[in-house]
Amino acid sequence: MLASLILLSFLLPSLLSYGMAGESHKATNLFSSSLPYDPQNVAIVVDIIRARTMTLDDSEPRIYFKVYIDGEDAVQQSDIYKGKDVWIDKPIAKKEVPYDAEGKVNIQIQMWEKKPLIDRILDISKEKSLFHAGKTINLTYYLKRGNWTGDDFLGDENGYGHCSGFEDGNENENDCEIWFDIYEQGEGWGGDHLTYWEKVNVYHLDPLKNYSGADFNGDGIPIEWEDKYGFDPFSDKNLSEEDPDDDGLSNFEEYETSQWLSDPFSRDIFLEVDGMEGKYSWSKPYIFPKEAQYILCNAFARHNITLHVDDGGMGGGGELIPYREIMTGHGLGDTRTKYFLHWDHHNWRLGVFHYAIICSQIQFSRPAGGCAFDVDSFSIGGQYVRNWAWSFYLQGSNYYRAFASVVMHELGHTLGLNNFRGIDNENTRFPWKKEYWEWGNYRSCMNYRYVYKVVDYSDGDDADHDQNDWEVINLARINWAS
Repeated sequence: MLASLILLSFLLPSLLSYGMAGESHKATNLFSSSLPYDPQNVAIVVDIIRARTMTLDDSEPRIYFKVYIDGEDAVQQSDIYKGKDVWIDKPIAKKEVPYDAEGKVNIQIQMWEKKPLIDRILDISKEKSLFHAGKTINLTYYLKRGNWTGDDFLGDENGYGHCSGFEDGNENENDCEIWFDIYEQGEGWGGDHLTYWEKVNVYHLDPLKNYSGADFNGDGIPIEWEDKYGFDPFSDKNLSEEDPDDDGLSNFEEYETSQWLSDPFSRDIFLEVDGMEGKYSWSKPYIFPKEAQYILCNAFARHNITLHVDDGGMGGGGELIPYREIMTGHGLGDTRTKYFLHWDHHNWRLGVFHYAIICSQIQFSRPAGGCAFDVDSFSIGGQYVRNWAWSFYLQGSNYYRAFASVVMHELGHTLGLNNFRGIDNENTRFPWKKEYWEWGNYRSCMNYRYVYKVVDYSDGDDADHDQNDWEVINLARINWAS
């Protein structure tokens, strides 16, 4: 509740500003209100950017989308996309409607899986129902400002233009999540995602000119990003250093990472991961398995936190460091400097990305499955996890779940999960120790009793020997590294 009130205190002024048709900004009248023409029609574009499966059993599902605009099927091409996490490079749907600045458009978005016998609808909605309506995203789009409300809205805890089947609390409905955008285009204008009406009446700009990338107040953030999230792109106040969602990313950093779908009002964690070469040329390298990544991302998604893993797709991760049988503190620090910072202690990723090294084995006082060695960095002993995989199966877990669990454990240390007696308590590892039973209520991967088995932090629902890890974690702690 406290976190929600804090977020609302940051968000309310922006939402009010968004709704006041730009009365707060001090823009110069750059364009005359005498328009060259009055638009007759406008095209509403639904751009689905990314789709990720969450609880589908299929290893390579085939998915497609249905989009209805004012009740009509608006999908341009019925493409099939293969994979558990797909990025889509062109808009899915478009429909031309009569232009009315006071008008609104109803939009429904569905995600389907192509099956041999009968296709099935997937759950991407917060609605609760057994039928299609409970798995459909229902939105109302407003032509005046280009915003929308309904099952998704500006300030939504799960992100603006981001919906998940987990939001209804039921994870047994073939759940998925999607990221999308909606905007309008007209004859001779569009491209910057600003509406015709707001260009003329709010920003006093040429409605036929594309202002993509324009930064009128010099804060480093372009007009289209500030407009989308309700900020005033002409304000004298510098909002670039503010962090409305308290996730450690300033508005400027949220803009920098928006190419990977971050949101200034919904919490994001960015994690860069590098691996290690195998001992021999024919040996498997030590990497963060995709299957484990999916499990870990789901754990955070349940709490409306989006975990973004860069294992090579975001321009920084995915490198394989030379094989070393044992890594210790000094070697880990040197690796961080070389492969994460690239010898630049002012690297822009510092204070934005957490960093992980998947190596062979780690040795401190004893061999370990993982260790946190800096405020933003940790390492996983990949060979250690492989060696003990047999025991994980005996305990009801498996290799991928165990890997996700130990990554979540070490990431938890960089998020501030340290000062609690149930965390890293050596005696909770062994059933013949009283601490194993004493801390049984603390069902968290931070507890040695549950690491490799549980991919979750505790929600603190027990009065004795427990804490709510999800309330304790501090995403802004990453700023201590910069």
